[in-house]
Amino acid sequence: MVRKNNITLKLFHTFYDPSCIELAAGEFSELAEIALAKHGKYTEVLIANNEEKNISLEFANYALFLTIQLK
Repeated sequence: MVRKNNITLKLFHTFYDPSCIELAAGEFSELAEIALAKHGKYTEVLIANNEEKNISLEFANYALFLTIQLK
């Protein structure tokens, strides 16, 4: 049985544009199961994948990159 890696990120809108988080979730959807939940000033991102390497940091970096490009 393959164990899923589950990581939850709390990405604050001060640093991460919500639309960029959603775009990154779409881009990463082939690599992992991603669920988003907005909570006031931040978006909670649940990332679950079957790989040994967790991709949560790559996701956060990509969302930040998109935010920087947007501004």
